[in-house]
Amino acid sequence: PTPKFHLKIADNTPENIFDRALDMVRRHRPLSFVGEKGVRRVMLHFGYTEDEARRAITRGCYEFCCPEGANRTGVGYVNLLKPVERLLASAATRQSEFAEFGDFLSAYETGVTSTLDEACTLANVFEAHLDDVNPSLVTSLMNENSVRTGKDAFANGTARGNNTGLLVVGFGSLVDSLLAVRELVYERHEMSLADLGRLMADNWRGRDDLRLKMQRSKRKWGANHPDANELGSRVAKVLSAAVNKRSNARGGFFCLSGHSARQFVEQGRRLGATPDGRKRGEEVSKNLSASVGADTEGATALVLTLSSLDARDFPGDFPLDVALLPSASSGKNGIEAMKALVKTYVANGGVVIQFNVFDAEELKDAQRHPEKYENLQVR
Repeated sequence: PTPKFHLKIADNTPENIFDRALDMVRRHRPLSFVGEKGVRRVMLHFGYTEDEARRAITRGCYEFCCPEGANRTGVGYVNLLKPVERLLASAATRQSEFAEFGDFLSAYETGVTSTLDEACTLANVFEAHLDDVNPSLVTSLMNENSVRTGKDAFANGTARGNNTGLLVVGFGSLVDSLLAVRELVYERHEMSLADLGRLMADNWRGRDDLRLKMQRSKRKWGANHPDANELGSRVAKVLSAAVNKRSNARGGFFCLSGHSARQFVEQGRRLGATPDGRKRGEEVSKNLSASVGADTEGATALVLTLSSLDARDFPGDFPLDVALLPSASSGKNGIEAMKALVKTYVANGGVVIQFNVFDAEELKDAQRHPEKYENLQVR
């Protein structure tokens, strides 16, 4: 009932159109801004032509593809924090393997690569039969090559861009958790890795002081902290190497996606406590954004944090959510502030940015009168 609309932003976007769109956003209209510069850079990197990149279309939540259309699928979500949970659970018997933080990080990278590899393998098993199991008749009628060949749109070879999106969940929470391991065990030596594993299994019981300390740390993803930015960039390269350009079962390739949909809630429910101060069952970070409360240095720092990543590592989509108070977006100054954030993000190669503008009273009223807030993105 409330589709997501995209507005492509380039250097020549008329200011009056830009201003009108930003005004819509602060009135809870679901509108995402797509940076043409970022889209072009990603598409050229993955073999599309200049003309295809120029005429790229957007679709779904945050995706983009060549103008002739592409029958891309999203095959599942990988919880990036599960390998951390498993390593800490085994720390009592494997502690000697992790003498330095680099050892722990390398073990994490091996574990998450194995998980991504398994996910791609499973996807290829069922996607090879996708056109038989779940034929898409209407889509096929709108696909020139499908009409010409008589094949379903999702069959092997029926479209340029028959790609497969593999979505990852909890990127910001992962960076924060790895930094917490580094600080607690390897820098401050407050506890052994085995002790940290036991504390996580016990859901921080008896150590709320330490949990709050880690939760309130300034060294977080989203605060433009150099340690977080450096670590996030490294992890992104590992994820990218495991997924991107890997052949799928439909004549295309796999694309890593930073979009988590509601899985930042659902996957959090399936996850134990994590070293960043999160308790068992709580949500993890959404899309490529910061964990709730971690972006303490403001929206500009959040945008600059994402600028430390290379959008080409996330060709599936590269979304950033920015939460603003109504007071920060009101009047002409508010429009200019929002515009500066979008332009900075786009200039640095960002692909999609969207805003949620609300305050506590507004959310409480939305709970009492949901019919008045049908366009509110945060529910």
